[in-house]
Amino acid sequence: MPTEKKENHRLIPILKESAICLIVLTVATLVGYAFKMFRLTDTDIIMLYIIAVLVISIITSRMVYCLISSAVCVVLFNFFFTYPEFSLFAHAAGYPVTFVTMFITAFIAGSLANKLKRNMLIAKQNAKEKEEAALLAQNEQLRANMLRSISHDLRTPLTSISGNASTLISAGNTLDEPAKQQIYTDIYSESMWLIELVENLLYATRIEDGKMQLSISVEILDDLVLESVKHIRRSHPKRSIEVEMRDEIVPVLADANLIVQVIINLLDNAVKYSEDDTPVTISMRKEGDFAVVAVADVGHGIPDPEKDKIFEMFYTCGNRSYDSRRSLGLGLSLCKSIVDSHGGAITVRDNQPKGTVVSFTLPLGKVELHE
Repeated sequence: MPTEKKENHRLIPILKESAICLIVLTVATLVGYAFKMFRLTDTDIIMLYIIAVLVISIITSRMVYCLISSAVCVVLFNFFFTYPEFSLFAHAAGYPVTFVTMFITAFIAGSLANKLKRNMLIAKQNAKEKEEAALLAQNEQLRANMLRSISHDLRTPLTSISGNASTLISAGNTLDEPAKQQIYTDIYSESMWLIELVENLLYATRIEDGKMQLSISVEILDDLVLESVKHIRRSHPKRSIEVEMRDEIVPVLADANLIVQVIINLLDNAVKYSEDDTPVTISMRKEGDFAVVAVADVGHGIPDPEKDKIFEMFYTCGNRSYDSRRSLGLGLSLCKSIVDSHGGAITVRDNQPKGTVVSFTLPLGKVELHE
């Protein structure tokens, strides 16, 4: 049985290409009759058969079809278009030379067309291989950049934590209470940043590997926003975070943990890239079948050429990153991946009179009321 399947597998392409040859030659013969009705010369009909061989050479995969088609064209021309018609005999003395010339011309033209086709396929394959090689090199460079960024970004908070811990161990008894509280705050702040970095790395890795599984349910958007704001106020107690809520309840279809992570990242960005004495505002509204969450600051804003790039993974602008993960460039890319996976969209625009507004959408859900 396996042998029969292999033979059938080989036979099908042969039959298919043989049928193509038969169709092309039949069409050429019928068009040749039309040429004859309009009293065109034998040369025009010969050229028609040569074109047919060219078409066959381009469509089929083997030179043998070109060779056989060239010979068949000579036979067809002799049988249908030379005197006496419908006979393989030719009375004119010059026809044998015509037949040989026709065969050689058709075969050479078909061979050149077949060779050109092979060269194009080879060039296409080479281009594809080069593209794959370039993509592989780009991915390797991306991974190398990621490792360097991670190493750099991990070293800074770890050095701060270990240094502060060493100070408490060696000179804790000599420090006054305000100095101790400052050290405690620094250790906590750096630890929280490390936790957020690791969480973002885990989310990004799962999304890249296609292993991110969403736990979608109907959530009250107000609750998700308030939970995120509570987290930011804990890590940035001195910043003014203004929440604009309407009286209506806004239910959304969302994975609560992931959307909270998105809002935290956006608020964290707004806090870090605006002045300490300026407020950060988060607002919600319904817009058609979607809910819109917008985070606005009155910072320096983002240049127009950078707006389309800030959601790319590991993208940073010069020495400054518009991402809450310092130079790593994960936060906004992660936000976009999470929002896209929910069927929403994330955008950035200028705030008025200055600053930035980053907003994203989520599909609205329906709250079931139980009596």
